[in-house]
Amino acid sequence: MRRVTWLVVMLLSITVSVHALSWAYAFVVMDGRVYEVMDVAVLESDLGDVVGEVKTMADDMDGSYYGDASNMYPLGTKYRAVDGESIEDVIAVEDESGWKRAEYRHDAPFSLRDHLDTVAYVALGIGLFVFGMNRVRRKR
Repeated sequence: MRRVTWLVVMLLSITVSVHALSWAYAFVVMDGRVYEVMDVAVLESDLGDVVGEVKTMADDMDGSYYGDASNMYPLGTKYRAVDGESIEDVIAVEDESGWKRAEYRHDAPFSLRDHLDTVAYVALGIGLFVFGMNRVRRKR
């Protein structure tokens, strides 16, 4: 009985904490640049070409994100250029009610996932080089 009591006390003393982020603002990421989505509508006549879309979602648990991501907008949400504005400063983001203005805030944190294709090609190149060198050595 004493063991059961201690076991119950131990189990009750263990707390499970759940952490989730509350984002300060809605954002989208395009080409390594983070844009804050403002509550300002962009007229259809002011829109330029489609320049990107949301391809990944930001992680609500640890705040990490990579690639063309967003913390609020679903996958496939389009980004368009705004006439008269540089896409390095301002883009328009598709919203249920139309298009919203998104302004550049800062560069996205470095993530190796953004460069996986480059890393894969380098590794493939090194592997082919080593394979070729071994073939040359064996022929001698």
